[in-house]
Amino acid sequence: MSSTLGKNIKAYRKNKGLTQEELANLLNITPQAISKWESESGLPDVSMLIPLAKILGVSTDALLGYDTLSANAEITDRVREEVIGLSQDKDRPSKTLKICEYLATQTNLNPGNFDLISDYIRNVADLSMYADKKLEGCYQDEIEKIEEIYADAIRKGAYLIGHCADRELVYKAHFSLAWIYIHKEDFDNAKAHIDVLPSLSAGEGGIIKERIDISKAYFEGGMDAVHDVVSKNAVLLFNATSSMLLTISELYGWWDEPQKAYEICDWCEEILKAYATRKESIDMFRYLRCRRSVAFFKMVAAKRSGDTKKAEELYSNFAKQISEEDLTDEEKKKVMELLHNDINYYSKYS
Repeated sequence: MSSTLGKNIKAYRKNKGLTQEELANLLNITPQAISKWESESGLPDVSMLIPLAKILGVSTDALLGYDTLSANAEITDRVREEVIGLSQDKDRPSKTLKICEYLATQTNLNPGNFDLISDYIRNVADLSMYADKKLEGCYQDEIEKIEEIYADAIRKGAYLIGHCADRELVYKAHFSLAWIYIHKEDFDNAKAHIDVLPSLSAGEGGIIKERIDISKAYFEGGMDAVHDVVSKNAVLLFNATSSMLLTISELYGWWDEPQKAYEICDWCEEILKAYATRKESIDMFRYLRCRRSVAFFKMVAAKRSGDTKKAEELYSNFAKQISEEDLTDEEKKKVMELLHNDINYYSKYS
């Protein structure tokens, strides 16, 4: 128990953004005592557990490590399998609403399962996109239901942020909640969630942990260690870059002048293709999705301008590029299927 307790105190303290000294001041004890607890060279007195749990915003059971992790994992797997089944519906807005309603119930039944809460608010973020009048304007006859789902997701997201020790899930929650607020046109609350997310600007001047971690790897383990760290960080870099490129091309394709959209999408495409020269540095499925998206948004720009011939030309050029690219037959088939799905779905806006 002591091992679990020490690690949990440290994890929950960091999640709250407290230093050892700040936590010690709140408990009216010395920082050395906190250090002993977290290094597992000592245990807090039983009388300290309740005030400690209150300050860290968790239950005493969670602090002591009594969470039913294995049971949670089984529930998460079962629920996700059901979501996969619901995802087979061809009607995107309809299936998204069904998934959100299902996950709303499951998160009510399993209030301590942060993985399910994260899945829920991520799907509600998708729902908010379909509901946004500037985009698709779906669910107009179900506005009250949609608003109830928003309120439920926001409440559960706030609970996750305040109580979950997994920093990655916390960031995902902020990200999803920001999207919900954006589509609700509540930009102040959106900004509040965006401002706490990790930022590239935090590494201004190249002061980022991944950069120095590569150098540390060399001095600690030589070039073999460097190879491992570079491979890991290259995938992280591609994931971050590709997400930004997808968003940039989407906004230009849907909303900017066609010529500007073509230029920016070409730029995004060239960056993605440059990454793909090192297959070990990319998530291949993400790469295929992004390539199809950038191509699709160029076609959107052409269709918006009424230039159907240009859109057809762009489609033919992309199909030719993919046929000649260093991809497996299955990957070539997959990227074209993804593109056709988007074309078929968004044809209703033509």
